[in-house]
Order: sequence, then C-alpha cells, then structure tokens
Amino acid sequence: MPTIYPFTAIVGQVRMRRALILNAVDPRIGGVLIRGERGTAKSTAARGLAALLPKVRAVRGCRFGCDPDQPTSWCTECRERAASGEPLPVEEPSLRLRKNARPPSPAHADEVKDSDWELIN
Repeated sequence: MPTIYPFTAIVGQVRMRRALILNAVDPRIGGVLIRGERGTAKSTAARGLAALLPKVRAVRGCRFGCDPDQPTSWCTECRERAASGEPLPVEEPSLRLRKNARPPSPAHADEVKDSDWELIN
C-alpha cells in the first residue's frame, strides 16, 4: 500500500481544502473540480482526505446514501422500493479522481472513458 501524505499536513490551499471537506460532509454537493499548476497538491489533497474518511455502505442508486442496515432511517424512495419487494443492492462508495481533467467541451463530451478515472478507496 503506498504511503499517503496526510491531509492535515497540507499547508495553504485553504479554498481547496474547504471545498473537499464540505463535499465529504455533504456529498449532495456533487463533487469538486480542482485545477491548478502542476505540483500544487491537487491529487495529494484528495487522496489524503479519502484516507481519513470511514468506509461506508449505502443503498445503490439512493440519492441520500441510505444505510442498508438501518431501515428506520431510510428515505421514502428506499422504503417504497423495499415494500414493493425490489432488492436493495449495496455499494461502498469510493472517491473518484479524474485524471487530466479538461473543461467540458460539447464536441468532446462523450469522450470521457472509464480509464480516465482513478478510484481511491
């Protein structure tokens, strides 16, 4: 397992660190686009924060990330799915880090491949 630089040891980059923490607290934000010059700890910060986060289980496809082991805390959608007999598959969400991200372009919108992403667990 590679050594991961601690998130708390990153100096400066206040806005980037705040954005990453806010996204970790409330994933409904939908992600963080980090850009900057080479060597400014972009990937290091994302990997460092991912190492601090606990492993969680969630109902796959749930917008609220319901815990499959806590039915009393399920959202209305998960309750309806379970009541109708639909199985609630479980996933362990992980951090996805896009390598060499470029600003979106309508001409190249469909060119993002699975190989463009690095999963950080």
